Amino acid sequence: MKKLMWAAMLLMVCVVTGHAKYNGECWVVSGGDTVYKLHANGAADPSAIQDLTNASAVAVNPVSGIVWIAVSAGHTVFRYDPAANSFTKTPDIKAPTRISINAADGTAWIAGLDGVRKVSADGKSILAQVIPPDGPANVDIGRFDVAVNSKDGSCWIADGKGPIGRYDANGNQVATAAPMQEPKGGMSVDYKSNVWIADTQHNTLVRISPDGTELVKIDDIPSPVSPSVNPKDGSVWVASNNNMLINLSPTGTKVKEFSAGMAIVAVTYSPADGEIWVADLLGQSFQGEVSKWKANGQKRFFNNVPQPSTVSIGYWESE
Repeated sequence: MKKLMWAAMLLMVCVVTGHAKYNGECWVVSGGDTVYKLHANGAADPSAIQDLTNASAVAVNPVSGIVWIAVSAGHTVFRYDPAANSFTKTPDIKAPTRISINAADGTAWIAGLDGVRKVSADGKSILAQVIPPDGPANVDIGRFDVAVNSKDGSCWIADGKGPIGRYDANGNQVATAAPMQEPKGGMSVDYKSNVWIADTQHNTLVRISPDGTELVKIDDIPSPVSPSVNPKDGSVWVASNNNMLINLSPTGTKVKEFSAGMAIVAVTYSPADGEIWVADLLGQSFQGEVSKWKANGQKRFFNNVPQPSTVSIGYWESE
C-alpha cells in the first residue's frame, strides 16, 4: 500500500488532464512494476503509475475512463479513477492475472488463482464468483482467463487445464464447450457472445458459439497468442510465431498477415479506428516496444516501453 500511495502522489504531480473521458488511449503494463498511458495518436502521457508489485494486467472502461490494475503479488486489484486521482482497493483476490470490463455497467470480471470474481463498478464488493469444482489446491497460477460480453453481461471463462464455460451475469453456467488442452493463450468475445480462444502451446485457435458449439478450429497457426476480436462482426486479430499479426474472418479464413514485431505477447484491436496495438517484449531497441498498426500492415508509430506485457484499450458500442 505504501508503494501505491507513492504512485498516487506521483500522479498528482504528473496528470495533466482534469477529466476521465476516454479518447482511445492505450494502457500498458511495463516490467511488472509500472503502468503507462499512451494516447491514440502515439504520444506518451507524462503520468505513470509506478512501484507496483508484480502487476499482471490492466483494463480500461471505455465509458468512464476508469482503469483497473491487477497486482498479482499483492493479491488485489486497484480501481484507479483519473478524474479524482483516487485508488480503490477491491476485496482480496488471490493472485489476479486477468481483467475483463463490462462497459455497460462498469463491473469487472477478474480471474485469480482460485477462480473468477465479478466486482462491483465501484470496486468495493464481489457480486458473483465462479470457483472450479476441483478446488484451489489443484490450481496453477495464471490458469484462468475471462472475457465478458457487455451486451448481455455473460462471461466466458477458460480453465487452463482444459474446461471452458459460459456464465450469465450472476455467475451461473449457461453453456459448456469441448475442452482444450491448455487454453492459456488469451480469449476475446464479440457482441453475440461468440468467443475466440487460443492454446499457444498446442498451436490451436478456436471460435465457439454462445451455446458452446465449435464453429472454427485452426491448428496450423504456430503459437497463436492474444486473440482480439472485432466485437461487431466476429473477425479476429491474433499474434503468431512471436512476430506475425494475422487477421481472420469469422469463418477462419485468413484475410491479412504481416510481420509486426520480434516477440509479440499481446494484441488489442480498436474497432473505433480499425487499427491494432501490439506489445513486443523486444522491439527495435531490444528493450521493449508498444506499436500501433493499420490493417494493411503499415506501422503507424511506436513507443519504447520496457518489457510490455499487456495492452488495453476500450471500445463500446452501446446500441
